[in-house]
Amino acid sequence: MKTYLILCICSFMALSALGQQLQWEKASPFTAVKWDDQEQPMVEFKGRWYGLKKLDAHTTEELLHFCQQTYGDRWQKRFSEDLVEVLTAMGTPPDSRVKLVLLDDEEEVEVMGTYTLENRQKVLEYNNRPKKRLTRITAAQALEDIQEFQQILQERSSYVQLSAYDYQKALDVLKKKVSGRKDSMAIHMLTHELAQIMAEIGDRHSSVKNEWLSKAEHPGYSLQLPFTLAPLDGKALALKQTDSSGKYSYWHPDFPYVQSINEVEVHELMDSLAYKPKKAPEAARFTRSLAELQRTGRLYFRNNLEVPEVVEVVFSNGKTEKVETLSLVEQRLDYFQEVEKQTAVLAREIEQGEFQRMTRILEGNIAYVALPRMYDFESVKGLKTHLDAAFETFRHTKALIIDLRFNPGGTRDLIQQFAAYIIPKAQSPWVANVAYLRTAHKRPVYTSMTHRYLYTYDSDHLDDAHRKAIDAFAKDFHTEKTFDTAAFSAAHYMVLESGGNPYQQPVYLLVNEHSFSAATVFTSAFKGLPNVKIAGITTDGSSGNSQIIHLKNSNIRVRVSTMLSFQRNGKTLDGNGTPPDIYLPVKEAQLLKGKDMQLNALLERIME
Repeated sequence: MKTYLILCICSFMALSALGQQLQWEKASPFTAVKWDDQEQPMVEFKGRWYGLKKLDAHTTEELLHFCQQTYGDRWQKRFSEDLVEVLTAMGTPPDSRVKLVLLDDEEEVEVMGTYTLENRQKVLEYNNRPKKRLTRITAAQALEDIQEFQQILQERSSYVQLSAYDYQKALDVLKKKVSGRKDSMAIHMLTHELAQIMAEIGDRHSSVKNEWLSKAEHPGYSLQLPFTLAPLDGKALALKQTDSSGKYSYWHPDFPYVQSINEVEVHELMDSLAYKPKKAPEAARFTRSLAELQRTGRLYFRNNLEVPEVVEVVFSNGKTEKVETLSLVEQRLDYFQEVEKQTAVLAREIEQGEFQRMTRILEGNIAYVALPRMYDFESVKGLKTHLDAAFETFRHTKALIIDLRFNPGGTRDLIQQFAAYIIPKAQSPWVANVAYLRTAHKRPVYTSMTHRYLYTYDSDHLDDAHRKAIDAFAKDFHTEKTFDTAAFSAAHYMVLESGGNPYQQPVYLLVNEHSFSAATVFTSAFKGLPNVKIAGITTDGSSGNSQIIHLKNSNIRVRVSTMLSFQRNGKTLDGNGTPPDIYLPVKEAQLLKGKDMQLNALLERIME
């Protein structure tokens, strides 16, 4: 009898364990998973949405990379629904409890979660919910969303504190316009109205987007001018590709410039319609506005205007004119410099661990480093080791060029690394950047700032030498514009240090109007050092710390920057950029023939 009972108990335990194992394979610590526009997961934990930075020992990047490599097009589904199976396949089967590092408005929150079948079932239900695509909302719903948008600007936007633009008045006008409607409102039209208001504030990391938009449903959206537009000396060139090599020639050799389109002068047309880059530094504004004008259908659509079927274009040589009536085309004719194309190729090589072409010694014994992106060392394995080795070979070169042209930004790891290479001992520590976070919650540490190597005066990350440097810097530092400091955190400083054996020769940072975000922070960080000169064209500026909010009724995505970032001269990066010490404009041969005239001009100057 006892034997029978023992066998029964053992059998029951085995069956019970088997049942738990089957449940365990379908468990999750989250109740839902969704994806932002960068294909990064947002996870629901205890009724709130968070970004996910780390799950036990795995970073989000490691988990996503494994899923993408292993499961192909189903990687998002497997990540959200089959997390236990994913971790087991990675060789790290989970325990029932899991340590999560979550991001709440970019602030880190460390919590303990539990894998349960119930959670996984909720994830499944969320993934399988009916996905109703909204295209229109009522006027009352639109007014609610406008009010929510206004609240976001009032409570979260950093740049409303500096801008003279009366966004409240603009929103009142929009409310009146919407309240007068008797029918529903297209969501894309509301999106464009809000986007124009956001653009006027001057936050270049901000945006307003309708993620439900189907371009195919809007005839004319993809139409472009039948020729290619490119900037030269503040004028709009009309070009065409000569062959498959990517070289260009003039659309009309005797009339190279576009003077007007549909009887509106080009600069006036860009000022009135191309609102997205409106607050960029002048060179970047003109270049980006010209690219917007190239995509005529999209530009008109974003202004809630009917796309014209044909355009009347006036071409000019500065003295005489030629008029042509042309149809818009579906073909993509956007202009790309050869330097930009090669930068994109180099970026892919570096991401694959191929560093040979990013560092080299040019003719005349001049060291050269190309930085097509602002990489972080955790993502690009071996990059730090390669740079350290390269700088050892640069010791006896005549000068160093760091090429940041067409660099769209990224993280600040490279700023810290290059500080060790190029800051002279006499200037170390060097206060490179001052920033304030828009927040109603006063905390000693803000993770979103420390990730950018920004620390308060009393931070444990800074020592007495750093604070002494801040004290000396602060005596002459004043922000160009005043703002309500009570609405922000205390000042945060990026303090850089020289390495053990810094480079001893002159350093030149080669930049252009496409050097953006962390690339322009890199540029401004080193401007003013006695051994560093900025060469090229004023950078595009901007240094944001963005948050994303979706409006309640329309689900319009609002991205708003919560950080004011100042250069050493007290000017914001946004709207100003960093001007060069050596102005090197783009020449005709660089535009048409692909020759790197800017780099050649800098080399000639160094060799003088």
